[in-house]
Amino acid sequence: MLNRTHLLSFLLLLIFCTAVNAQEKRILSLDDYTYEYIKRLQNRGEMLSLNPTSLPYTYGEVSEALKTIAQENLNSSEKVWVEFIKERIELNEASENEKNPMGIELVFGTRLSDTERLDVLRPLNQEIYAYPYASLSGYMERSNFVGQLSVRHDYYYDQDPDGIDAARRLFIRGEESYIGYDNDLVKIRLGRFYNHWGRYDEASSVLSTNARSFDQLNISIGGKYVSFQSIIGELDAISENDTFTGNAYTEGSKKRYVAMHRFNWRPSEKFGTSFFGSVIYSGVNSGLSLKYANPLLFYGFVTDNYPKNDENNLLMGGMIWGNHRSFSFSSQLMLDDVHVFTDVEEPITFTFLSSFTYALDNPSIDINLEFESSAYHTYNAPQAEGRYLYLGRSIATPTNDYIKVKLSPDFYLDDYLRGLKATPYLSLYLQGEKNINEPHRIRKPNGELYDVILTGTEEKTFRGGINILYQPNSNFWFELDTGYNSLENYNHITGNSNSRWGTIFEAGFRVGLYEGN
Repeated sequence: MLNRTHLLSFLLLLIFCTAVNAQEKRILSLDDYTYEYIKRLQNRGEMLSLNPTSLPYTYGEVSEALKTIAQENLNSSEKVWVEFIKERIELNEASENEKNPMGIELVFGTRLSDTERLDVLRPLNQEIYAYPYASLSGYMERSNFVGQLSVRHDYYYDQDPDGIDAARRLFIRGEESYIGYDNDLVKIRLGRFYNHWGRYDEASSVLSTNARSFDQLNISIGGKYVSFQSIIGELDAISENDTFTGNAYTEGSKKRYVAMHRFNWRPSEKFGTSFFGSVIYSGVNSGLSLKYANPLLFYGFVTDNYPKNDENNLLMGGMIWGNHRSFSFSSQLMLDDVHVFTDVEEPITFTFLSSFTYALDNPSIDINLEFESSAYHTYNAPQAEGRYLYLGRSIATPTNDYIKVKLSPDFYLDDYLRGLKATPYLSLYLQGEKNINEPHRIRKPNGELYDVILTGTEEKTFRGGINILYQPNSNFWFELDTGYNSLENYNHITGNSNSRWGTIFEAGFRVGLYEGN
């Protein structure tokens, strides 16, 4: 008769994967709600050994951060959040002692909405849409090595109005698949998974989860106070006639790559600053570039110097974050098209992001203020292949040429219903006429320079809504975001209004089978 270990081994062979569950080196996926609880604790000065602006984390990193929490000092809601995290990362004696963990996980869920675009602040069309999704992952860890194979079905791959269809067969795409190696100094990952350089569930000026995950070599080097991170990624090619199709492999098409470097300085767990550079380079014969792979080479003195073998688009910037008692803040400034000692008339373009959180203990409430702004030429380039896109979606902020302000208190209602959060919010969103994926133009047809931000007649959206998240345990989740959008100058036509309700509901669950549990 088969025991549980034999059954697990048989299932793993069936899906041709090796797979994780003492879970030290495995990546905690950025679509996991565990980050929600980590962020809440970070807002209160806990788990700050994890860099709040450099995601994702590994299971082992989260486990070590949990051990620093003095639970006797936590209030009732904070204790619930810690238990949710422990449930998810399998923090128990059996998994900690397991030497060769492996397992499989199945995630299934669906999103229901009255907007084709899954963004309540920028809804598109007003019908009822259903976007089911499911993922199957198998993983294995041994010593300092980890491997994961994962496939994801998502109907939104096909229906996404902003991006290129990412999955032609059964709406299935390889996601969160990688091999990796970790030790105390170096962390290396080769594969396809999401990164986010910014606080969880907030915007990022350089790298976010907005675009589909892309294939990459990801290397982190450093320790507690100083560290480096480098990403070399392969993007989608562009056709010989300068259009993005996701299917550009014919003669004359140009290969596109992205290289990102980040230097982090953390004088204390309560404060950190980072400087980053990102380059998209491309050409008919482009490939892995040793020049851009060097993490200690400052891009600002490299991209336009000779030899210049590939066309490129350079972004540079920095970010800071900090926490003092109940107050947390984060800010990013990214500069594009910086012209120094030249006669180029094009103005400096930028993205500036900032967020502030004040955390109350009794009752548990977070008060949040977020500000975002991005100029009209940010993430664009004179050459179409330099646009900061992957499969039609922006690698950083979802759009450019916009300003957004959001005020939201988070009410944590665990004392009434475990895992319940309610967030009423007010948002102001201004969108100019420009977008990333269009020809790069400096001047209007009459010869005047475009405004730096909010070009032409901007759309004005004021939204009042509420977000409700409920997790009875770490393997089930329900989220509702509903509200009313008052929109002026719809389609950038003065006086044209298009006010409406916008709602997105998501429900999902996870099941897993793990050796040693």
